[in-house]
This record gives sequence, C-alpha cells and structure tokens, in this order.
Amino acid sequence: MLLFVYSLTSVVLIWIISENKIRLSFKTIVIFAIGLRIFITLLFSTSQSDDINTFLRDGQFLLDKSTKYEASYFPFISYLGAAGILLKHYIHPYLFLKIVFTIFDVLILFPLYYLSKRNLQSVLIYALNPISIIVINIHGQMDSIPMFFFLTGLVMYFKNKIFASILTLSWAILTKPWPLLFVIPLIKKSKKKVPFVLLLFFPLLFTFIHSMFFPTPFIKIIEKVENYRGIFGAWGISKIALYLSSYDLNPIVELLMRRIFLVAYVIFSYFYTNKNILKTILMSMFFLFAFSPTFGIQWFVWLVVFVILVKPKFWRIFMTIGSIYLTFGFAWDTYQYLRDIMPLWNSVITRVGFVTWIFIVFMFFSNLKQTSQNH
Repeated sequence: MLLFVYSLTSVVLIWIISENKIRLSFKTIVIFAIGLRIFITLLFSTSQSDDINTFLRDGQFLLDKSTKYEASYFPFISYLGAAGILLKHYIHPYLFLKIVFTIFDVLILFPLYYLSKRNLQSVLIYALNPISIIVINIHGQMDSIPMFFFLTGLVMYFKNKIFASILTLSWAILTKPWPLLFVIPLIKKSKKKVPFVLLLFFPLLFTFIHSMFFPTPFIKIIEKVENYRGIFGAWGISKIALYLSSYDLNPIVELLMRRIFLVAYVIFSYFYTNKNILKTILMSMFFLFAFSPTFGIQWFVWLVVFVILVKPKFWRIFMTIGSIYLTFGFAWDTYQYLRDIMPLWNSVITRVGFVTWIFIVFMFFSNLKQTSQNH
C-alpha cells in the first residue's frame, strides 16, 4: 500500500539525514515542506476521518444557530468548519480544512528553526516526518494550529517577551486546550507568576462573545471543554486494566485512574527540573504518554516536535516506531476495505500500539535516568 511505502521511505530518509550535514537553505526546506504536503494531500485525496467530519458538523451547527454544542474545544474550530461549508462551491470542505492545517504545519518550521538554534537538520527532519503529515494531511486533524502558537509563545518566552508570550499561548489554548498541560515549567521558572492568569484571556473572551451571538450558553461550552478526555482503554495502563477486568471495569476505578494520573502529572511537571525548558516539556509529554489512562493517537503530533528539538536517547527509533503506529492507526482513513474488516484491523492497531507504548515507557525512564545523572 502506498501509505506504508511513503512512511517507510520517510523514516529511512530521516535516518540518513540525521547522520549527515545539511547543505540546504531554510527557504529550500520550507518550499520542500509545502510541496511534500500538497503532494501527499492530493495523493490521498479521498481520505477522510471522523475528526474532520466532526469539525464540519460543528460548523453546520454554527451556521444553523443551533443550541447544540458537541465540540470538545472552545468555539474556534466551529468557525473554521463553518468557513469550509460556506466555501464548498469553490473548494471541497475536506481540502479547505487540510490546506489551513497544512499552512500552520509549515509555519511551525519558523519557531522550530529558532528553538533548535537554527539547526537545519532538525528543520528538515520535521519537514519530512510522516507522523505530522499523516495526522494533518491524511487524517485531517487540527493540532498544527495550537502547536504553531504554542511554539511561537515559547520563542517569545525565551526572548523574555513574557506578556506577548502569554497572549500567544492564550491564543493556542483558544484553538485547543492542550497547551495548558505544558505551561507548568514556564510558570515555575518565571519570576512573575501572576500574569499567567491571562492564559485564559482569549478562550474566555472568545467564548463570551460567541455566547452573546449564538444560543449556546457560556457555561455549557466551558463544561464541554472541561470534560474533554481522550479515549479510555485504548492505550497503555488503561488497556491493561480493561483486559484484567475482562472489559468490565468499574466506572469508579476508571474515574479514580484519571484523577490519580492528573494529580501525578501536575506533581511531576512541577518538580521535575532541567535547565533546558524544552527537555522539561518533553519529559512531561513522555510522562503523559507513559501513564495517561486516556489517549488520542493524534497526540503524537505534539510529542514528535519536541523529540526532534531535543533529540533524546533513542529518538530515531521513536520516529520509526511512531511512524509505523500512525500508519497502521490511520490507514483506514485512506483504505475503505480496512474499515470493512475493522475488528481484525483494530486488533492489529492495538498490538502495534502496545509495542509503541512499551517503548515510550522505556524512553521515559531511560531519559529520566540520564537527566538525573547529568544533575
């Protein structure tokens, strides 16, 4: 299948690039990134997913001025979905959304260039990496948008433009609440912590304005965002718990696992220290992937950026295993016959995912031990 050939070819190229000095200019890499993403989008133009259909559904609710609000995010994505529907006579809604997501994915190269200290090797590896491309250009997820604003916020933070950084991070949270998980190291290191209350400025302001013009109450939107979770039992510890309970886990146990993880995550993110904030954020992400009872396969878009930036131990193996897992996980977006054998294919994804999880746990402890020794 073409998708598997593409992924494996990209991984081989990443291994080659990582061992050689890059002679390409930043501009050339940006042009390459644009061309590659356009090519993959057109090559797999029939691919679709529940996620991209959900964005369009939420956009239709907006156009209908419906009281329904099913999105798990602040209203931003609903407006993007509505734009896709309004422009459907000129461009297919799927293609419109994927183009928007692609623009932001390419824009990520700019803050990544700065954060990597102008390391063209890292920039080229991100431009080539199949994990982001599969999630964004084939599956049609929006994570490139909050990721761009999150990384840009980090750039401003490192330039000591704290207020601008906080507002940029606030915009990232408006597009998707995920950045809230990774700002703890920034708050901890900053001398002035009070301004960080403005992280919720744009989400709350935009939601308030939205509720003034549409029939969805402000509090209902906040509750939907607050209750957002990944899928329980699809990954790692929760998968094991479900298996041991013969897939009849007490809901109280499930709730307890979520609460314990959240507390443990906050404690780890606050007390884990490293002079390099990027490494601190990466280790927080590893902790999340290793121990979270809920999961979304598209979350790998967040992890891969920091793996490329930091290049921890075994990072190339991660790129290989992660790419293989994403290829298996989203292959049915492109190949309909895999949906026709969903139970069988899902069992394949589960096994590949379990191996991926074991490796991430191994990476977490290996790099945790290494940073401890460095201190």
